[in-house]
Amino acid sequence: MRIRLTPAKLIQALACVAAIVLTAACGANNGAGNAAGGTNGRTQAQGYSDDGFLGTTNSYPKIPGRHMTLNYVNDANMMRDAIRDVPGVAGSNITFNGAEAYVTVKIRPDWDPRRISTVERQTASVLRFNFPRYTIHVTSTR
Repeated sequence: MRIRLTPAKLIQALACVAAIVLTAACGANNGAGNAAGGTNGRTQAQGYSDDGFLGTTNSYPKIPGRHMTLNYVNDANMMRDAIRDVPGVAGSNITFNGAEAYVTVKIRPDWDPRRISTVERQTASVLRFNFPRYTIHVTSTR
């Protein structure tokens, strides 16, 4: 059995399919708000439980936020990683006093003494950019 589609029948079939799809898409939310105690198309305020995460699920609480620090040990490790690639830095010692971070940079022994102040400035710049919550103080030793 062979079905022959004329252009007129094809247009009618496409119009039927388009009408069904349009009706299903537009009518999906019309009765849902009324039948299930919904909002009838109005915006409803959402409340969250008092768990500290404001409704986010599967939250990883150790991700540091803008004004939050994990602890000084982790911050010191992240600071060491941040200044590791500054030219002339061989190591560092970092201590904290509240929001003050005191960084002592160990300069490489083969480094030119005239460039020590540049290393200190670059170190301070990197740390101030990456750790705006601290007041950074940088000194150096050989």
